[in-house]
Amino acid sequence: MRKVSYDSCMDKLRQKSLAVYTRATSLNYTPSRSRRPRDPEEDYILFLLDRRRRQHALTSGRIEKLGPRRYRWNE
Repeated sequence: MRKVSYDSCMDKLRQKSLAVYTRATSLNYTPSRSRRPRDPEEDYILFLLDRRRRQHALTSGRIEKLGPRRYRWNE
């Protein structure tokens, strides 16, 4: 089994991380998670679809309610 020094591995990882970070900041990189906010109407429609899907799963028995915030997934 090969022995690895923890400190040298962490130093290499820090150098790689720093290189990636500096490259991203130099390109004015914006993370993909920053996106436009959802339209209120779209948000409401998605909420209704999700509620309907959950109610259908409860009535069909795919999900069983055990308590106020506890559910069981039945396959």
